[in-house]
Amino acid sequence: MSYEEIRLSAAENYSLSVLVFESPEAKASVQIIHGMEEYKERYLPFAEFLQINGFNVILPDLRGHGKDAPLLSHIADENGADLLIRDQRAITEYIQKRFHALPIDLFGHSMGSIIARVLLQTDSASYARTVLSGYVCPNPLSGIAVTLGKVVRGLKKPKGHSALLTNLALGPYSKAVPNHETALDWLSYNKENVRRYIADPLCGVEFTVGSYNALFTLLHRMGSDRPIPNLNARMPILLLAGEDDPCTGGEKGRAASKALLEKNGFRAISARTYQGMRHEILNEKDREKVYQDVLEFYRL
Repeated sequence: MSYEEIRLSAAENYSLSVLVFESPEAKASVQIIHGMEEYKERYLPFAEFLQINGFNVILPDLRGHGKDAPLLSHIADENGADLLIRDQRAITEYIQKRFHALPIDLFGHSMGSIIARVLLQTDSASYARTVLSGYVCPNPLSGIAVTLGKVVRGLKKPKGHSALLTNLALGPYSKAVPNHETALDWLSYNKENVRRYIADPLCGVEFTVGSYNALFTLLHRMGSDRPIPNLNARMPILLLAGEDDPCTGGEKGRAASKALLEKNGFRAISARTYQGMRHEILNEKDREKVYQDVLEFYRL
């Protein structure tokens, strides 16, 4: 199937690179939000699968990601969290204008799941269904991380790098895999997928201090357990995770994510956990199971 690449003008004159997969007689449009230190083309097989099965797919790069990023892995000097949310709103508005009355479904993976959850705190009425893949568990220390990030930004400057912040954000994940061959084995049991990620110059480029400020701020906002006003409480949400994904925090962390969404007011939450999978469930050897589960959920 075919797709087109477009450019959307976003806040602060940032140009978002977006792939649009249009399906004849589409049932809905799926807005995908990818994870940190990766890029949209890694989702091509998944997007094409949804397109073939009757969905438009809108697949953007996050700012600071992908081949067109002005500075790879740098989201913004400041206010990066707000800018990422505004970007997603701009993409949603584009979908609404182009595809009119068709419902819009969200798909967020990893950091994309954090962005999606923060977006739903204000914009849940804009979406019909949401899938959260490799969903990061809430962290009660996220407020401390926000403060620490600001201190480091004052010392290192926004475009600088900090081993401290990188270790804080990602260090526990590699340690969660016993006898790991690489520091990125936590991504996947599929060794070829890990190898490709490591070899890809657009993947795994260390976040700048400014980007970590955005990430920690989003994580902190995501952790709010207050009821959300004007909530689309009946919107179906599907939580998908590999059983051995350290990002989700294990059984306890996955339960905490579900409980948090329920405290926010969502009432139609389901979950599937896949044995023999880690973080990148769309790239594991048995990914067809995940593809099919997502398809069946979007067809509800």
